[in-house]
Amino acid sequence: MRKVIAALLLTALALAPLAAQPKVSEKQEVAIFAMGYYGWNIPREALGSIDLEIQKVFLDLGRFTVMGYTQRFTSTDVQSFVDILKKAKETNFVLPEKYQFGEAFLTAAEFEKLLGAFQVAIPVVVSFDSQYDSKDNRWETNIKTSISFVDAGTGTLTGIADVQTSGTDKSSQLASIQSAIGSIPMELQYKIRSIPAFTLNTRVLAASGKEIKLQLGTNMGIKKGDEYSIIVASQVAGFQDEREQGLVLIKDVGPEVSTGLVLYSSAKPGPDTQLREIPRRGVDAAPYIHFAQGSLLRVIGDPVQPESEAEGSNILLGLRMPLSRGFFDVRPYAAIQVPVNGIRSILSFVFVPVNVLLGAEYNLYLGRLAVTPYAGIGTSFVYITEAFSGSTYDTSDMLFPHFGAQAYLNVSYLFNRNTKLFVEAGFEYWLALTSLYSNYGGVSFGGGVSWKL
Repeated sequence: MRKVIAALLLTALALAPLAAQPKVSEKQEVAIFAMGYYGWNIPREALGSIDLEIQKVFLDLGRFTVMGYTQRFTSTDVQSFVDILKKAKETNFVLPEKYQFGEAFLTAAEFEKLLGAFQVAIPVVVSFDSQYDSKDNRWETNIKTSISFVDAGTGTLTGIADVQTSGTDKSSQLASIQSAIGSIPMELQYKIRSIPAFTLNTRVLAASGKEIKLQLGTNMGIKKGDEYSIIVASQVAGFQDEREQGLVLIKDVGPEVSTGLVLYSSAKPGPDTQLREIPRRGVDAAPYIHFAQGSLLRVIGDPVQPESEAEGSNILLGLRMPLSRGFFDVRPYAAIQVPVNGIRSILSFVFVPVNVLLGAEYNLYLGRLAVTPYAGIGTSFVYITEAFSGSTYDTSDMLFPHFGAQAYLNVSYLFNRNTKLFVEAGFEYWLALTSLYSNYGGVSFGGGVSWKL
């Protein structure tokens, strides 16, 4: 009896480490069909190389081995395909010489090859609308594409990625359609990474202070700026309870090992700590308000703001969007802002000056706290709306009233993995390029909130 008990204890001790082993993702094989658009009047010349672009999305993600197929499904054929995959696992199932799913024809050899893949991806256009908007004087196209992922081994639906894109063009419907189709790959990559079966899981290899080494690198598509949750698991009444206990930011990526910076964690990460990818689009959205103390933006000859009142506070409402995926400490950004005191109305027309900027920022991460100096240059245009008709006029192609520059010091605090608040101070100045407006700018301060998208 003692020997039996000892053997059971030894077995339990041997199995315990195995049960606690973290998950580490491996490459999956995926078979991708061409995008189906049966029933929708989409010009073939607008489709271009969309099938190759979709395949390229999977290749760029790094976590898939890709097989491409030229057949196209219709939206009503997906379920039929899933049903056939399930029947193929039955012992008495006989493969016919050819399958037909709407527009898609598959030979027995092609079908058997599909059964060897881990996943099958079927992109289909489920909604298409392209028409001329007489109010805004432009062509507008909206497309909804649904990509169904099917586990070839079980015939079960792994997930669905719905991608909605739009495109506009002032002169050509074809150009607006091409713009909408061309936006599919960018959004698709984020959608795929958001499906749990394709979200990366990895583990800590070594930890030193706030820096960790983690398994996986460019071999699985990890990039600088990616974020991972620190996962702590426990057993509760026989159920697995997984909770996020921290956040890791990837600062460097090697072929098979990456380096991460722990921004915060309630549990000290060590070897074999579970990490899970946080899918993001790769851009932050930071709306802000600035108060620039100095010369006001004036319309020349405006009685509302005569020369004697040229000094004061400019209120600037803006949105700054730094790129995060692919970058760590130095990140490029784009910003758009409106100097509120420059808005004017004449009869039923409203004139809104808009500043557009490009620049770069440097991030010094101190845990949840970050210190970020940034600077940029830009130009502006006047946006015109008509109150009664609701028509809008974009004059960016014919009127650039200002050229300007900005430099700020930003201090932010990360409240949770998605949101941080910030304050900032600096200087910006805008030089008038037309006699309609004056120069303006000066010392500026403000703040806002930033969301990771």
